[in-house]
Amino acid sequence: MTPLLHLANAIYLVSYAVKEILWLRLMTCVAGVATLIGLGFNHPPAELIAWQLVFFAINLVRLVQLIHERRPVRLPPDARRLKSKVFPSLRPRELLRLLDVAEIVEHPPGHHVIRQGEPLAHLAIVLDGTARVQLADARTVELSHGAFIGELSYLTGKPPAADVIAAGALRVVRWPSAALRTYLEGTPDTRTAMQLVLGADLATKLRGRA
Repeated sequence: MTPLLHLANAIYLVSYAVKEILWLRLMTCVAGVATLIGLGFNHPPAELIAWQLVFFAINLVRLVQLIHERRPVRLPPDARRLKSKVFPSLRPRELLRLLDVAEIVEHPPGHHVIRQGEPLAHLAIVLDGTARVQLADARTVELSHGAFIGELSYLTGKPPAADVIAAGALRVVRWPSAALRTYLEGTPDTRTAMQLVLGADLATKLRGRA
């Protein structure tokens, strides 16, 4: 075995401890090149070279895809505000994909965004304006930019326990609940981020109502 093959195996060994997928792919590609060159000096069976080429090609394609996905992207204004206030842990492309599942909805002043007791089939976040939650004890809570609307119904599947009314002109980003759940099932990182921000938003609201 040539020194290059020893080097390749050492790189493979180190790669097992790497958690960042981009670096893992990069190290695997480097090790693959070293393996192919090292094997070339030892005249191995053609089948062995062919399999090494297949493994190298797969890792190289995935490396190129990862680099492409992580290129800087320009977020539109609404997305920039949401990333800063609500989803700081999501990469720009992840946030854009999440927003592709949603729609922007505008409500006029006084519009009932949610009616108590009526089934709710979407989850929303306030973009601009203020939404007023009318609690059962006659208290009101105002929701501004970055606050979720309908999160409890989304999490529990139960009808909302309060009315939500647009206090003025209101813009929200809104996800159909079924479509959002389907999307999150296939994107574990985004699902985790959504669960964290939903939990934090709900906890903040519960503390404010205590």
